This record gives sequence, structure tokens and C-alpha cells, in this order.
Amino acid sequence: MTIPGILFYSIIFIFILFRLTRRNVPLTVTEVALAFLFKVVMGCLYGYIYLHYYNGDDTWLYHNYSPGELEKLKHDTGRFFMELLPAESFAKAGGSFWHKVSVYILTLENDGIIKMLSIADIFSGGNYYINVVFFNFILFWGHYWLFSFFVKEFPDKRKPLLWLIFFFPPLVFWLSGIRGDGLLLFFTSLLLLQFRRLLYEHKKRQVVYCIIGAIGVIIYRSQVLLLLIPALLAWSIVVKFNRKPVVTFLWVYCISGLLFFATSWVSPAKNLPGMIMERQHQFLQLKGTRFPLDSLQPTVTSYARVLPQAVSHTFFRPYVWEAKGALQIMTAAEIIFCWLLVFLAIIKRDIHSKQTLQKPLILFCLAFSITLYIFIGYVIPFPGAIVRYKAIPELLLLSVAVICTNWSQPEKINKNLYI
Repeated sequence: MTIPGILFYSIIFIFILFRLTRRNVPLTVTEVALAFLFKVVMGCLYGYIYLHYYNGDDTWLYHNYSPGELEKLKHDTGRFFMELLPAESFAKAGGSFWHKVSVYILTLENDGIIKMLSIADIFSGGNYYINVVFFNFILFWGHYWLFSFFVKEFPDKRKPLLWLIFFFPPLVFWLSGIRGDGLLLFFTSLLLLQFRRLLYEHKKRQVVYCIIGAIGVIIYRSQVLLLLIPALLAWSIVVKFNRKPVVTFLWVYCISGLLFFATSWVSPAKNLPGMIMERQHQFLQLKGTRFPLDSLQPTVTSYARVLPQAVSHTFFRPYVWEAKGALQIMTAAEIIFCWLLVFLAIIKRDIHSKQTLQKPLILFCLAFSITLYIFIGYVIPFPGAIVRYKAIPELLLLSVAVICTNWSQPEKINKNLYI
């Protein structure tokens, strides 16, 4: 009953999505159907590959824990929801207040996914692949909000953006599995869309949505919010004070870089360079296929020395000749395609590309995505993790390339003029 169940619930969700997306940036029923079904297929493929080739990994662990949560929902409903509050995590976790907060955030990240799946189990009968349909009904909004985010400013690029955001196989694959990556896109897109509305439409209620988006980003990858802050700050300064975009972003990032390393002087024990160093060392202690990565130290010279490795690991590797296994081969092909898309944007650039690259929204995407790429390269040595972690910044960078490309066909010469 798996395939009939997938089709049945997919039809229901397609109808709901079509009705809900008609008001802002509308999608046709065909676009909604194809986009959602493609996402479901990628989500099912994600689960199948990880079950048969990677011993299930986290995505199947979440699924396996969900029946127990369903029993709790049926027989101890109050506890089911109370576990989402910090009291229990704070009681179990020792150490300082901030350590308790970090434990609670980690608990909330896992419990949030498992409890969502347990609710889906009511309708799916505990079938993983049918749960993928329910999970992607939520994840679909991350793609739609990001699509709306760009189309509101670049309506003439609607079609290529549609193909990239909803149908680029590698990125849709990583953002459709039962895991936190798709939920991170959900909350990041919500934050970006509502922040843009707050800047240009001045609607105060957007602040609430921005806060919800920021909280979600903290839950599913708190480091991303720290990298969002300088980019959002620079964007807001440009809009509110009518400053030159490029100069403003350069100043904000220069000051942010100085403050980043200055925290070492404020607190030798707890500082931002040291926190990234500790995070890297945690990854280096794990086993698995990895790229060579030198250990960081909380100094400017150490970060400068490791920078070429960080850039290489995220922007260029794995190379085709070093890729092992289907997923790494797919990643190597994806990197080649991405660079080809960048070169296409340079060779066949849009007539307004120079002005486009100076828009604060585009500068935001470039600044945030590049710094996130570098952060990932500094911290993570494993190619399998790198490709998942960089899916969202890659989507933003490719969107910039798509926007700067002239996609119109050259006008055909009317041969009758020469007869």
C-alpha cells in the first residue's frame, strides 16, 4: 500500500498547496504538482539510499523513534507536548546555564522531527515513505518562500528560478530527506522573506515572523544565524540610510571580522575563534572518509593558513577523480555544473547584471553564502557532511548566477528581408 498511500496524500497536499500559494507569488497547478511530486520522489530516494547503503543513518533513526512518541501522544498527551519545553532538559543537563541551553536546543532539534513523524504515523501507519510525503508538505514551503523572495525583486527571472529552486536534483535531494536540512531551509526562507517585507513594506507584524524564523534557524543550525547577522545588518543599513551597497557591505564585514578576532582579547577562555576551533576538533575526532584539514588555533595566522583548505573543500572538492561512491560522484558532477552555471552567467550576462550585482539583496546572498561556505570548510572535513551543510548557501549562490544570466533566445533574422 506504499505507492497508493504516497499518491493519495500527495494529491491532497498538492490541492492544499495550490490553494495556499495563489495569493502571493502564484504557481500553476501543474507547477505545484510537478514540484511537490519531484520533492517527494527525492525524499523517498534519500531514505532508500541511506537505508540500503549507509545503515539508515539519522533519517531512519528518527523514523524508528516515532512509534514510541505516537504511543506517548495517545496515552500521555500532556508529557508529549511538555517535552518540547526546556524544563526537562534543564533538569537533566548539568553545567552552566548556556550549556543547559545548548542541550535543550539539541533535544528540541531531534524531538521536533520525531514528534512530527509520530503525528504523521497516525495517517501513514508508520510507513517511512508515506511519512516523507507529510514531511515534505512542510519542507515545500522553504522552497516556495525562497522562490517568492527572489521573484518579488526579479519577476523577469521567474522561469529559471523556478527550475533551479524546485527542480535542481542534487539540492532538492539533500533538502527533501527526513532530516534537519530541509527544516533549516524552511526557517531561513521564512526569515529572509519576512525580513525583506519588513524593510520595504514596513509592516510591523513581520517582526514576529522574523523572530520565529530566527528561532528555527537556531534550533536546526545555530551557527547559521551568527553568519546571517552581519549580512542582514548590512542590508538594513543600505535600505534605511540609503548608503552605497558595496561600500556598506565591505565596511560591515571588515568590522565584523575585527570583532570576531577581538573576542579573544575579551575572553581568552570563551571566544568566537576558539568556539569554531572546538567545533572543528569535535569533527576531527570522528571517523570516516575525510579531506585533509589542519587543526585551527584561535589566531589570525591560523585561520589564514587553513583558509585555502576551507575554500578548496567547499568550492571545488571532491574532484571527479577522487570521488568514491554514487553520492560523491553526484557531488563532483554537481560542482562542475555549478561552475558551468557561473561561467554562463559571465559569458552570457544579463544587460543589467552590473546593476543587479550592486543590489543589497544580491550582495546579501553573496556575502552570507560565501562566509557560510568558508565556515563549513573550516569546521567539517567529511565530504558527505559538507555537501549537506552547504546546500542552502549553494542554492543562494546559484540563484544569483541565474539572475545575472540572460536567458532570452537571440532574435531570429527575418530571411524575407533579404529576398
